[in-house]
Amino acid sequence: MSEIILRNVCKQFDKEHYAVKDFNLDIQDREFIIFVGPSGCGKSTTLRMIAGLEDISDGELWIDGELCNYYEPKDRGLSMVFQNYALYPNMTVYGNLAYALKIRKVPKKEIDERVHKVAKTLEIEHLLDRKPAALSGGQKQRVAIGSAIIRKPKAFLMDEPLSNLDAKLRAQMRVELAKLHKDLATTIIYVTHDQTEAMTLGTRIVVMKDGVVQQVEAPIQLYDNPANLFVAGFIGSPSMNFFDAYVEEEKGKTVLYLGDQSGSRKVYLKGEKAEIARARELHKKVILGIRPEDIYEQKDAEERGILEDTVGVEETITAREMLGAEVILYFDKKGKSHAVKLSPENQTQTGEKIRFYFDPSRIHIFDQGTEENIFYREEIR
Repeated sequence: MSEIILRNVCKQFDKEHYAVKDFNLDIQDREFIIFVGPSGCGKSTTLRMIAGLEDISDGELWIDGELCNYYEPKDRGLSMVFQNYALYPNMTVYGNLAYALKIRKVPKKEIDERVHKVAKTLEIEHLLDRKPAALSGGQKQRVAIGSAIIRKPKAFLMDEPLSNLDAKLRAQMRVELAKLHKDLATTIIYVTHDQTEAMTLGTRIVVMKDGVVQQVEAPIQLYDNPANLFVAGFIGSPSMNFFDAYVEEEKGKTVLYLGDQSGSRKVYLKGEKAEIARARELHKKVILGIRPEDIYEQKDAEERGILEDTVGVEETITAREMLGAEVILYFDKKGKSHAVKLSPENQTQTGEKIRFYFDPSRIHIFDQGTEENIFYREEIR
């Protein structure tokens, strides 16, 4: 068992400045929890408070039913993997792996068995006689993870462990970490700024901004059901498109006028979304959000039966990115850049115009004042 509970945890620097404020989270045994958010949002500070490397200003930290606010790091039963690997340069890989067991006076035979078992799991047995200077970045990271694993901790804490690796190696290590989590059947709390890591590794993702938790969800629910404008814009690449819009009623239908109230550019809503928008935001200015993959060109819109739901959205393409499996087209509106993901068969070039069609079932509406998603359903959590 390795349950970790944070109750109203705060990290306060002075009377006005909080690095983390009222952080609440129940982490269940064997979860892979991801803390994600922009630089300075408090994700690493929260991880360090769990580890005992930062004092908790207020609130409670419980680990397996014990209040651990004042426990020394070594007494919390946790292992931490740092961004810079934190290996001893004068020791071999074997020495680095064995060190945590030696200082705990584990018998030599057991140390040898555990070192070789961990090395085999991480496929670094052939590196045991080398020193860190002779290792690649990926190999160093495996040794750092091995040093954490060998102690058999209650949970692993990882602070941006892959950020120093190149893109290809990061992808490989993501797969290895996912397999490792499954094989070890243990709890992992992982800090990253990389959305791909968050979406592919986490059982749940904690999105933070300015020290405050914005939303906690499973990856796909977070992507499809963002609680507010910040989460919607932060999760996803390219990020969600946002347009100024007005909610109006036209011949009994709920319609979103884009940009202004002239009705020359509009999208019709359907079903429950239409009812919610009409009930909450009729005749009000809102923010329409839609992801790049939920906007289509004419032939695809026709196939999906959404051709008649969008009127007058024609744009001039300012940039084009061909990524092999997809093409991303960019256009500007009111000084903001917007993106659309289309199939690679699309041949629209920079400077050309193309008509777009929105999937009304995939539209999000954010209140202009609160920035909350009016379609967000907390019971999905």
